[in-house]
Formats: sequence, structure tokens, C-alpha cells
Amino acid sequence: MIQMTNNIFLNGICRPWNIHAPSFLALSLRVLAEVKGGSTLSDWRDKFSQFIPQRQSMQVDKNGIARISVYGTLFNKEAPYFVAGYGGSDYEEILDDLKVANSDNSVKGIFLSIDSPGGHACGNDKVAKAISHAKKPVFAHSDGMCCSAAYAIASGASYISATADATIGSIGTILPLMDISGLWQAMGIKPDYITNTEGTLKAAGYPPSQSDEERASLQAETQEYFEIFKSHVLKHRKLSNDDMRGQAFVGKSALKKGLVDEICDGKSAYNRLVNLTRG
Repeated sequence: MIQMTNNIFLNGICRPWNIHAPSFLALSLRVLAEVKGGSTLSDWRDKFSQFIPQRQSMQVDKNGIARISVYGTLFNKEAPYFVAGYGGSDYEEILDDLKVANSDNSVKGIFLSIDSPGGHACGNDKVAKAISHAKKPVFAHSDGMCCSAAYAIASGASYISATADATIGSIGTILPLMDISGLWQAMGIKPDYITNTEGTLKAAGYPPSQSDEERASLQAETQEYFEIFKSHVLKHRKLSNDDMRGQAFVGKSALKKGLVDEICDGKSAYNRLVNLTRG
């Protein structure tokens, strides 16, 4: 029997994402393996929580720089369940850190430390806009991944840097449609549904079948999320449409494409921000 926490897992997976596709595949396989095995969130957390890195809370250092972590998969409403079981960041926690940094007179600048493949499309735009509207200079640096939703967040920063081996970009939106009929069959469940008479597209995305019209409806939904993403990025970065087809770039290639401003280590990026705040 699928328990409530696993229903939440599936609800969180089957929705639009701004995420690096290989990373999403790895996450979804972990979630589905647990659902199939009948594990609950508490089972997973009790066994593996000590091995799951968690996002660090904001810290303000002696130079007046607020260090904010954008770590792991980025989640919206289901964050308490996903973050506890898999690690990652809650959009609301990042927003709270930004609000504190903006209102704290001792904070002279904001340093985003990013290592994330992206995350939920819903909730991404409000964080990205909060970065671009920050009252303090914001520098974003990645020494791992800065992809999709994470790149949307970084794009509004005053300056973006990355190490030579960082993965940058993956600008795009994906809506996974998972055929879980085999799982339901194993559980003795035969899916069916009834909608209102006018609701010919109400069950779009629901098994067992998808008509061309239903797929077109889901395509339109996914495109709307992407247009929000694309519009925000283009306000801050001069990129071509060819560079926003979902592909990711490594280090110097990202610099050449204009996704980042500099290839350097985190210390160099941090020192640049400190020097800027000192005028």
C-alpha cells in the first residue's frame, strides 16, 4: 500500500521542473524505488539522514558578507518531505535568508554559494526575482552545478563566477509523464477516472492513455513555465536562443557563451565582492 508520504513524493515528482535532466532521472529513480519497496519517509530518514548533506543556514561574516547556500535539488511546497529524505533547499528558506540579509544594516553584500541541478518550476521565479531586486550587491559562485532553476536564481546576480569544472546552464523546463501502470498492476489497482462533462482535458497526464490533445495541453503548460524562466534570464544575461535549448556547459564553455562572467575559485570570487563593498 502506498502510504501518504509516498503520495507526496509522487505529487512532487510529476510536475513541471526547471532541472538538469540527468539529475532529475537520478532523483526520480530513488523516489520510485522507495515507493515500490513500500518505504516511508521516516524509514529513509532514520536509516540515511546522517549521510544526507543538508543546506547550511545563512551566515554573516566579519566583512559584512551574507553567505547564502543554494544547495541540492530546489523544492517548493513539498520541501519538508523531500529535503528531509534527500537533501536540498526549500525556496522559502532561501527567500527568508534574502529578506534578513536585505534588512540587516551590517550586511554589505550577498554571496550565493551554488551547487544545484535545479528544481521545481513553481516557486523558482519568486526567488530569482528576489535576487535581482536585492538592495545589496549579489555575487553568485558555483564550484559544482548551477543548472536550470539554480541558474535562474544566479542570473539576477550582479556577477556570476564558476570554477573550470562547474556545470552551468540547462535552461529549460521538463514535465515528466511516468507510466506506473506496472506498479499499479502489481498492487492490484486498475486506474480509471470520471471528469465533468466539459473537462475533456482535466485528466491530461493521468494514465492509462494520452490523446494528442491532452499532450498538447501539457506541452502548453510546460512552455508557459519555460517562458517565465527564459524571460527572467534574458533580462539579465545576453544569451542566444540556441544557448537555451536545455543543454549544459562546463566552465570555459559557459564563459564563452556568456552564462558566467569569470572562471575562478570561490575565494577569488568572494574577495572581489568584499573589495566592491569597500568601495
